Amino acid sequence: MQQRMAILLVWVGGVAAVFLALSVLAFGVPLDKGPSVALLLVVISASGWLYLRHTGDDAQVTHTVIFKFLISIALPVLAFLGAPLLVLSQFYDIEIRLWQAIIAGLVIATGWLTSAVFSELERKRAKAEKLRDYHKALYAEIGYTLQTLLDRGEAETEAARIVAQMRGSKKFIPFIPREHHDFLYDSLVGEIEVLPRVTIDAIVAYYSQIKSMTALADDMRGEAFRSPGMQQERRILMYQDYFEMRKNAFAMGQHALRLIKEYAEKGPAAAEALAARINSQAAAPSDLSQGSE
Repeated sequence: MQQRMAILLVWVGGVAAVFLALSVLAFGVPLDKGPSVALLLVVISASGWLYLRHTGDDAQVTHTVIFKFLISIALPVLAFLGAPLLVLSQFYDIEIRLWQAIIAGLVIATGWLTSAVFSELERKRAKAEKLRDYHKALYAEIGYTLQTLLDRGEAETEAARIVAQMRGSKKFIPFIPREHHDFLYDSLVGEIEVLPRVTIDAIVAYYSQIKSMTALADDMRGEAFRSPGMQQERRILMYQDYFEMRKNAFAMGQHALRLIKEYAEKGPAAAEALAARINSQAAAPSDLSQGSE
């Protein structure tokens, strides 16, 4: 509400100041009163503008729309229509109806601009709300999945036990359950562009790993994996790859959760900084190894 009132202050003060200037030229408003009234209108407009500069993301949207309006409409109109009319008014008497039409046009243009600002603000709010909902849903799904990928640190022990059992008995074939950890992601992927770049990369990487892991699990549930013709050592290698993929998915999921939480609590700039720190830490070992060659 305060945001809209500030915008209206800008419009009312600005349009009224223009109206006063045109009235002085067209209708002969006394010039001794004109400057004081114009100063009051400028103060009103400036007060609203200064408030808009301190209202967060909405102010940026408002400034963008206003700037586009000034560059695309206001300045060309003033240059090609207003300036010649002002020059002509110094030499010829322009009919009052023409000035009235100009003033009416300014009012209409101001109404269009106000509607454009409010529409843009509403669109931005709707997108931000959808982004928060998607982040919450994906955060919940990823968090639940991580609990099943490496449950309380027991997964390492269980994987080692299964490998040892496979080595001890060539007939032992582990049972690989079918898991689905991407129901929500699949339902939201059609609108994945709503997510910001800083989190979308981590989320897509995580779910790509989940889908690759699921595909390998399906292969290990197939007839070829269980056929007597497959060597046990090959099965062991496939199982070890499967477990490593689970570990990688766990790490990717943790990374995605950290970025989503950072974005939600501290904003996009903090999430970008966190992602940069994580990427630099991950790249440091490879950089050192390259430099030692």
